[in-house]
Amino acid sequence: MGDVARAARCAFWLAFSLLNSGHLARGGGWIDRALRLLDDRRIECVERGYLRYASAMRATFSGNISAGYDAFHAAVEIGTLFRDAQLVALARIGEGRCLIHLGRIDDGLALLDEGIVAIESHDVSAIAVGDAYCTVIDGCNELMDIERTRAWTISLGRWVDDQPELMLYRGQCLLHRAEAMLLRGDWDAAIEQLEQLATRVARPPGRGIRGAAAYLTGELHRLRGRDHDAAVEYQRAGELGRDPQPGLALLRLAEGNVQAAAAAIRRAYREAGDSTARAQLAPGFVEVALAAGDVTAARSAVAELADVAEKLGTPLPESLHLTALGSVLLAEGQLSAALTALRAALRIWHELEAPYEAARTRVVIAAGCQAAGDLEGAEMELAAARHIFTRLGAVRAERDANARLSQIDPQSGVLTRREEEVLAHIAQGLTNRQIAKQLTISEKTAATHVTHILTKLGLPTRSAATAYAFEHGLTVSHQRPKR
Repeated sequence: MGDVARAARCAFWLAFSLLNSGHLARGGGWIDRALRLLDDRRIECVERGYLRYASAMRATFSGNISAGYDAFHAAVEIGTLFRDAQLVALARIGEGRCLIHLGRIDDGLALLDEGIVAIESHDVSAIAVGDAYCTVIDGCNELMDIERTRAWTISLGRWVDDQPELMLYRGQCLLHRAEAMLLRGDWDAAIEQLEQLATRVARPPGRGIRGAAAYLTGELHRLRGRDHDAAVEYQRAGELGRDPQPGLALLRLAEGNVQAAAAAIRRAYREAGDSTARAQLAPGFVEVALAAGDVTAARSAVAELADVAEKLGTPLPESLHLTALGSVLLAEGQLSAALTALRAALRIWHELEAPYEAARTRVVIAAGCQAAGDLEGAEMELAAARHIFTRLGAVRAERDANARLSQIDPQSGVLTRREEEVLAHIAQGLTNRQIAKQLTISEKTAATHVTHILTKLGLPTRSAATAYAFEHGLTVSHQRPKR
């Protein structure tokens, strides 16, 4: 009996690996063979539960969610009978994923949380831990539940870091980890994560994962203004089967090609399979549609995004909806309603610790304030946004914020004669005390001038100010003659 049970256990792991690799027929063959072996010998053992778990995987991967749920539930019962904590935890996570697809989102999320906590609390195999994390993170990502995704990717990161020799079974969870890092503003860490993707999984990533990784890399390049690198990665993503939208459309929009951007995003939006898939495209669709003057299309996308946000009930889709809604209301001239929606979105972005999205929302708020005649409020919002863009290295967004500031206050980027003198001394490497001595002013006044210079020019540091001075000929040897 022991040899037969062990053979069934081996068959399970073979099927498990094959099913996760997309080989449903071959994996199913091992499941059926092992079950027939146990039936012929009339052996009741925990391995039956593992094989029911594999059967559930086969059913769900084939699109039969109800059958998958029933099989996962049967696996839970067998695991409970034989007191196998690993099987119970894995099967509960499977049940949770099925419930989510069946529309019972809250019940499904509860089972995901319960299953992963159980995995963390018991001594289970590394493959089971890795698969559990990946499955839960995938589920949270499908729901755009960034808070759960972030929490479990942090736990995954700690577990992986404690086992540097470990090769994870799948790469999808590492991809979601990079996505969470991007949203949080940890862009360097996200790039590093993507670079490690091919070396931290048990087998070379498939086309789907490589395509998604290329797209995400393209997004990071686009946000930092590296247009050529972004275009190369978007092209690679497309070759690997990942539609490079909405990123490529937003890149074309930034380059000033509104017509190409609109055509691409409309095509992608029409081809998206369902409302949840369109929700991923909707923010970019709205931005491009408004730039093209198609407020009607933007309004329609916002309405569909509202339905998805209500259905999912998580903060990320709600903040995306409110941001898009505010932009559309602003385009329609409904200033009060627009600012109300945008400020609500900003609060959620702050709660989600998403600095770039928060700063982008501030830029739209500034446009609303400016349209309402509140120029001081607009300046404050733009200055706050510019600070974030500078810190993140989002050079295009930073330039845009500076341009908008100049439109509000043409003098906002123009230095006074005294400020030019202070900048020239900064370029010499002088401290505030040394500058004060050279110009016969107080050290406090010198410090105030330095602050104003950095703010007006949108520069993060004295080193950046030094570079600016040399680029614009504002060194001591190039001072303008006194008027």
